[in-house]
Amino acid sequence: MKIDSQLGPFQEIKKPGEQPGAARPAVPEPEVKREKPDQGGDVVQLSDRARLAARATELAQAAPEIRQDKVDSLKARISAGTYNVSGQVVAEALIRKSLTEV
Repeated sequence: MKIDSQLGPFQEIKKPGEQPGAARPAVPEPEVKREKPDQGGDVVQLSDRARLAARATELAQAAPEIRQDKVDSLKARISAGTYNVSGQVVAEALIRKSLTEV
């Protein structure tokens, strides 16, 4: 992608103390680092943090969606009548979940 350095109607704006018609110094083009300089095109470089986030996402997606051991344990406790949870704990969990799903 090439960005045109023409400023259009703003080209005639002068800095304080600059003489009208005075030549401006050329602005050097930014240096672009490419992994393979002989090939053109765009290059994307990921930070270590982005790589870590991508890896965490891969691992989360590879994990089973249902933790069967927990499901079986809860089913057994409910059937036995030993599973008790307070309404406040449930309400707090619902509120916390609703706040994080923005």
